[in-house]
Amino acid sequence: MKFLARLTVAAGTLLAFASPSLGQTYPNRPITMIVPFAPGGPADVLARLVGQKMADDLGQQVIIDNRPGANTIIGAQVVAKAKPDGYTILLAIDGTLVMNPFLYSKLSYDPFKDFEPIAKIADIPSVLEANNNVPVKNVQDVINLAKAKPGELNIGVSTPTSQVTASLFNMMAGVNLVQVPYKGGTTQITGILAGDIQLGMESANIALPLWRESKIKIVGLTGGKRMSLAPEIPTVGETVPGFDLDIWQSVVAPAGTPKEIVARLYASLAKVMANAEIRQKLLAVGIEPGISKSPEEFATLIKSQAETREKVIKAVGMKLD
Repeated sequence: MKFLARLTVAAGTLLAFASPSLGQTYPNRPITMIVPFAPGGPADVLARLVGQKMADDLGQQVIIDNRPGANTIIGAQVVAKAKPDGYTILLAIDGTLVMNPFLYSKLSYDPFKDFEPIAKIADIPSVLEANNNVPVKNVQDVINLAKAKPGELNIGVSTPTSQVTASLFNMMAGVNLVQVPYKGGTTQITGILAGDIQLGMESANIALPLWRESKIKIVGLTGGKRMSLAPEIPTVGETVPGFDLDIWQSVVAPAGTPKEIVARLYASLAKVMANAEIRQKLLAVGIEPGISKSPEEFATLIKSQAETREKVIKAVGMKLD
């Protein structure tokens, strides 16, 4: 009996040394990255650039699977229900993780329980823009004009994030800009150019080319820092202290994904986001690369931003269902 016990221990020891760890064997087949947007937009461009370089690093193909619709819900629920083995991951925006739970009474996934945070990888800055005929040059001018003409200034919004951003501006600046919904950024820009609306909240990648051609004004960035591509544009927060609301992009995995796999994916993303070529390509299309320091730091960000957005959404009574 003692001999058998020693033999069992010895066999177990040999297996431990002979079998590589989970982190060492992963990945051994292609990884699918679900992108909850149609091909061609900023998120899709980001996913394809990052996915290609991740494939080089991981030694396995990263397949981009576009699942657009329902404010990212369709794509998110696919990953929420996927096997937590690291072979299905999600490119998630802020709305997916910290806004949808407060915008919908019934959500087909729980962003706080169904996902394993890996990393925030980029920001897509948004801007407060104006028609050239509107007598404003900066954020303070917008506030002064809005207070002088309460309820007379319109602001175009084309996404739930832009609705929340405009609502937050109204609350923090003490003004009443009337929101005009558009079905997309292109139609909203058309409204700005035509003078149908005086102001708009739009992603920088759409607004910057028109601003450079002097076809519209950009009075401020909605995020917490200035853009690398246009450092001369101030943030709204420089006039309205504490204002900070950008669209950010991240990568998450299904809840229960082993920590070794999360760590491997994070390491790969960190390597990709430090790549000078990738950074330049992203900046060229209005995407600000920047990875969180760890999965844990990203988890903390999700929690803090969820608290902020919940307050705004509840205060203005927004619901999308």
